[in-house]
Amino acid sequence: MKMKQSWRVPDFLDLEYFFAGDKQQADEQGETVLRNRDRELYLDTIGGEDGDTSPDRDWLIFRWLQERRSLENTEQGGQALLPGRMWYELYGLFWSLFSFLAFAAGGGLCYSYLSYTGEQPVNVSLFFLVFVGFQLLLLFALPVAWSVRKLRGLDLRSSLVLSLVNRGLNRFLFTIRKTGFAHMKSERKQHFAASLAMVQTRGSGYGTLFFWPLFLLFQLFGIAFNFGALGALLVKVASSDLAFGWQSTIQVSAEVVARCVQWLALPWSWFLGETSYPGLAQIEGSRMVLKDGFYHLASVDLVSWWPFLCLAICFYCLLPRMVLFVFGSMARKRVLAAVSFNRAEHNQLVHRLLTPRLNTQVQKGKDKEKAFEKIPEEVQAEVQENPLPIVERKPQKKVAEAEEKPAVHGGLLALVPDEIFDDISTNILETHCEQRFGYTIAETLRIHEQYAENSTIFTALAKDSAQISSPLLVLQEAWQPPIQEMLSFLQELRGKCESELHIIVALIGKPTSDTLFTPVTESDLHIWQQKIATLKDPFLQLSILAEES
Repeated sequence: MKMKQSWRVPDFLDLEYFFAGDKQQADEQGETVLRNRDRELYLDTIGGEDGDTSPDRDWLIFRWLQERRSLENTEQGGQALLPGRMWYELYGLFWSLFSFLAFAAGGGLCYSYLSYTGEQPVNVSLFFLVFVGFQLLLLFALPVAWSVRKLRGLDLRSSLVLSLVNRGLNRFLFTIRKTGFAHMKSERKQHFAASLAMVQTRGSGYGTLFFWPLFLLFQLFGIAFNFGALGALLVKVASSDLAFGWQSTIQVSAEVVARCVQWLALPWSWFLGETSYPGLAQIEGSRMVLKDGFYHLASVDLVSWWPFLCLAICFYCLLPRMVLFVFGSMARKRVLAAVSFNRAEHNQLVHRLLTPRLNTQVQKGKDKEKAFEKIPEEVQAEVQENPLPIVERKPQKKVAEAEEKPAVHGGLLALVPDEIFDDISTNILETHCEQRFGYTIAETLRIHEQYAENSTIFTALAKDSAQISSPLLVLQEAWQPPIQEMLSFLQELRGKCESELHIIVALIGKPTSDTLFTPVTESDLHIWQQKIATLKDPFLQLSILAEES
């Protein structure tokens, strides 16, 4: 068994990009093209790396992604412009840009505030409110907003701020690389948009995957801002004679202020001592009274505040941002590790990779010429002078690539409409399911034309458990447009199933006198795709059951 791969955010963007392209290619050319391509990838490169062990699902998909990237680079004549690469480069740009802007903002704001002309000391109360109090308010707002969302049953993906920032980043993603897009074909531009849209709408598959990179950017901004403010404060203290004082229109005694300062200094006073914050005498000596001026105040009292301000920025602003940054990094890794690879697209891909296909054993002309060149020259001359009589050979029939059956993921429950239930051959249905989806038929159940009357079928499906745990196949005639009752039935069916259970809506065409398993027309398939897309179920697969031979 291969080790679990370390997936990154750009990998999922590229994966969705290739899925979007494959979907369009399957609609235009049929799924046979995809099956042949992916099987060749597995036999030529991927399959030779797993040895005798069965490959892990996410390893298999990751290796397929690497091969598709390699093919894309070859087709583009260099390093292809993929959404994952663009996201990676732009995220690194944002990382550097946020760091520089935040450091400059923090340093510039603090340095300008500490401009001391000698006429008036720096107001400690206002400095603490601007550089510490405001950031504390933002930090306390995070758990409050999270608690409110939990109580209302909302998640982080519904955040208005996150949506606006995410939309702005996506817009910037497409506008900053106009040069690359100018030389890109229109279908590739559509794939870019489709891949980003699919990532955003697959909440149950990706969760908060794209929340945490933005969260880390905001924490980085806070860290750089506080480093800038702290650096400017230390530079001003070291390079000039700063005086700090406090004043208030409200009649607040020095004892109350000293008690507040002592409480605020608790995070560091236990190991740095009382010298790390001003005492009662120093607080009384640094109080400014407008009518008295400040020339009578002692310098030792006026400079006693700067260690307290530096440590307050470190412990109340910088340290929490660092903790949140570490927490966000761990959460991002946890979400990356928890991404599901059981969606419909993943199941189809794994089936295409592992299912043997038909191949021919007829040797091509070029191979014969190469084989002839390896024969010694004297033997070639003899053969040319005395050629062997020509013997007609019948074309060899196609033989199986391997004697093994298609890769089977297990048995599923087939739900067949009442009007065709008696005419369906279970053996033929199972053969199609094995070839198309990699499943056998464990049981066949009848569903009524009136979908509202199918409540009893849920009990039969769930059996002894509270939820349905076996994969499901819902057979439908594509020439009959999907009605709202049928879509509601699928939604109710999903509610009775396990969260990531594979549900396949298999389409067949208009029946003939010979068979029920006929191809589906493009117009009928397009109608079903539009309707099924409204369900927004990433683990629901819509596919045709029989293709034209």
